[in-house]
Amino acid sequence: MPETLERDLREGRHQYVPADWRSRARKASLHDRFGKRFKPTVVGIGLVLVLAVVGLYFFAQSMSYESTDDAFIDGHITNVAPKIAGRIDKVFINDNQLVKKGDPIVEIDPRDYDAQLRQKQAALESTKAQATAAQAGVDQQIARVKSLQATLDQDKADQRSSEAQADQIADNLRRQQDLYDHHVVSIQDLTNARDSNRSAEANVDSAKMKVLSAEAGIAAGQAEVRTFAALLQYVLAQELENEANVETAQLNDSYTKVFAPESGRVTRKSVELGDYVQVGQNLLALIPSNIWVTANFKENQLRLMRPGQPVEIKVDALGGKTFKGHVDSIQMGSGAAFSLLPPENATGNYVKVVQRVPVKILFDSIPDAGLPLGPGESVLPTVKVQDFHYSGFRLLVAAAVTGVAILGVLWWGTRPSKAKKNT
Repeated sequence: MPETLERDLREGRHQYVPADWRSRARKASLHDRFGKRFKPTVVGIGLVLVLAVVGLYFFAQSMSYESTDDAFIDGHITNVAPKIAGRIDKVFINDNQLVKKGDPIVEIDPRDYDAQLRQKQAALESTKAQATAAQAGVDQQIARVKSLQATLDQDKADQRSSEAQADQIADNLRRQQDLYDHHVVSIQDLTNARDSNRSAEANVDSAKMKVLSAEAGIAAGQAEVRTFAALLQYVLAQELENEANVETAQLNDSYTKVFAPESGRVTRKSVELGDYVQVGQNLLALIPSNIWVTANFKENQLRLMRPGQPVEIKVDALGGKTFKGHVDSIQMGSGAAFSLLPPENATGNYVKVVQRVPVKILFDSIPDAGLPLGPGESVLPTVKVQDFHYSGFRLLVAAAVTGVAILGVLWWGTRPSKAKKNT
């Protein structure tokens, strides 16, 4: 195309020209404006759009999720220890073995405890025999007291009879005295009446002495009853003590076999056949299958975190395999506040440090028992703290930023090059 015609087409002075010439002129004009920056400009605009989409996505991700690499699998660790001392006679488990609740773990040599049990049982039988003898003694003394009580009643009856007879004889003596004073009876009759009166009084005194003797016998018998009753109580107390000793010996004999208190996997086994173990010595630890995750989030990550929110858990030991879970609870206080040496911020210079707060995360389903999951293994939990919505304002801001970036790229592509400026 002639240069003059091309210049006229650009300036709009020639209207009736072939269509292909006009198209070629527009392309030439656009190429002149962009020059060698045409392709970089197009690529730049595309990159701006891609970066806008990717940036908006990651912005939404950062606003909707909280994650931390300071997280580990946690679980109840049940330490198994014997309740008695002795030499290990049998071992029923191996390292990392899966055991169920009630399965035998080890057995301590039971011979010493069997002998102690028989000894305590013999002492209990002896005490029971003593208690029977003491009870018989109490019963015998009670029977003796009852017999003495009957004798006392008889003596009291004899005393009342003697007193009545003495009263009658005394009246007779007074009548004889009156008759003698009136010279009706002889002195012999009066003397006989006096002798009968003295005899009756003596019988009364004798009856009273018998009553007193019977009362003293009853008092002595009651004292004997109390003595035998106290002896019986002492023997019964010994019987209870020996029964407790027998129960203790039976328990110790049963403790010779150590059973699994919970279902779990054997960990840190430190017992072998022939070892002598002490009371409370750790033999092994059991790791149950109900494990969870303890994630130590920064305190500024907890603003939107609440119990029940869904969590994705990536386990390092399984090559990043993901499990589903949910937030169970958030500890009331930072981990440093409950450490062995909590910080004393009121002393010395203070430097603010972002604290970490333990968050308990539960698995939605219990992982397979065959997987190598145990306390202390590292995980990467990601908590969905909210559902991000692309509101009109956020989309407007993203569109404005994208438009400004595109305009900047266009300005860079259309500005004259240094060569044209120099021309």
